[in-house]
Amino acid sequence: MNNDGVGGDGAAMAPPRHLDGKLFYGWWLLAAVFVGEMLAIGSTSYAFGLFVVPLETEFGLSRAAANGGLILFFIGMGVSAPIIGRLLDRYPAQHIMLAGSVTMGLGLIGIGLAQSLLLMSLCVLLLVGAGAVAIGPLTANTVVARWFTRHRGKAMGIAAVATSLGGSVIVPFMAFNLERYGWRMALIIQGVLTVVIVGALAVLVVRSRPQDLGLLPDGDREAPAGAQDVASGPRWTMPQVLKTRDFWCIGLSVGLTFAINQSVLASIIPYATATGIGLKQATLLVSCMAIGSIIGKLAFGAIADRSDKRWLLLIAIACTILQLAVLIAQPSFPVLLVICALAGLAIGGELPVWAALVAERFGPNSFGSVLGMMNPINMALSLVAIGFIGRSFDRTGSYTLALEMFIGVALLAAVLVLLISRRGTHSARPDGG
Repeated sequence: MNNDGVGGDGAAMAPPRHLDGKLFYGWWLLAAVFVGEMLAIGSTSYAFGLFVVPLETEFGLSRAAANGGLILFFIGMGVSAPIIGRLLDRYPAQHIMLAGSVTMGLGLIGIGLAQSLLLMSLCVLLLVGAGAVAIGPLTANTVVARWFTRHRGKAMGIAAVATSLGGSVIVPFMAFNLERYGWRMALIIQGVLTVVIVGALAVLVVRSRPQDLGLLPDGDREAPAGAQDVASGPRWTMPQVLKTRDFWCIGLSVGLTFAINQSVLASIIPYATATGIGLKQATLLVSCMAIGSIIGKLAFGAIADRSDKRWLLLIAIACTILQLAVLIAQPSFPVLLVICALAGLAIGGELPVWAALVAERFGPNSFGSVLGMMNPINMALSLVAIGFIGRSFDRTGSYTLALEMFIGVALLAAVLVLLISRRGTHSARPDGG
């Protein structure tokens, strides 16, 4: 078997399993990577807040210093994503996920056992960040892009929901362990579970491509007329990717919009309380955004299979601009609830559309590399935007200036979307054609 995961002629001719009355194996694989995403993001980004106060108490840290752990995690993810994305295009995904489960699990266990902040920081930066990438959204989307073509957007939308459920399922579980066993043991338990659960799914369920099992994408009996064989499609080199207009237009438009949304999400509670809204009501705004995000991931993902994905990105940007304009106007609480739900649709819907667009423009064989190279753009822009909105408030006592500037940034993102090549034109190809 070669690196493309294609077996001999006998395997290639085996009938798709769904023809025997069984569910297409791609959906079982989607369930496996779904669990990996839940653990990757739920155990880190969502659960981080559980450990801020314990760290402050044990080490005498300031709130800013304690929050530095999350920044280290994002940096670790951003630096490792291009490397892991490249590995996903060259080696079996199950090997990458298995290594990622061990890496992230050891990182969590290491933090729980470490007695120095330096060792904890190294575990977060080098192990947890890289491990979360290897078992998280990048790997999930890469594998889904290979197993699905006609249903790719729908499958990516379902996969994206995993990050939201990670916050509602994993965080309460870790909180229970923290209260019962202490914060160190809670991390050790989570590390062990990550190795066991994700490692087992990687070995038993995950396969890089449908050709590994003698299947075709979507469980088709035969490849649709004119469809490109994903096992022999072109591969892009890094210089070729960096020279294409689509890479920069997709990466920057999504990155700028994502950065705005993350900044607003981080600031919506203090924004609301500053306008006289109570804390309990303010938290409802975040809940509305979360619910809207789940709906957006499923809806936009399904629509992406039948629509021009550029227009879906423009809709997401339009929702973002509308939210910014309403926030500047400081409306009543009911209006804020509605606008936050709408913004949640944009936040969630952007993710599967982004992944589906990358798969469409660059192909499944280079998907991991290209999406991995875009991740640092997202991380860097988000860190800049979150820092900017905080500094702007400190200087002016209001979020208005930052929100007004974000509208300009969102308009720039919309222009970049319009510069993305239309489907079928493919102005940027590996061969330069």
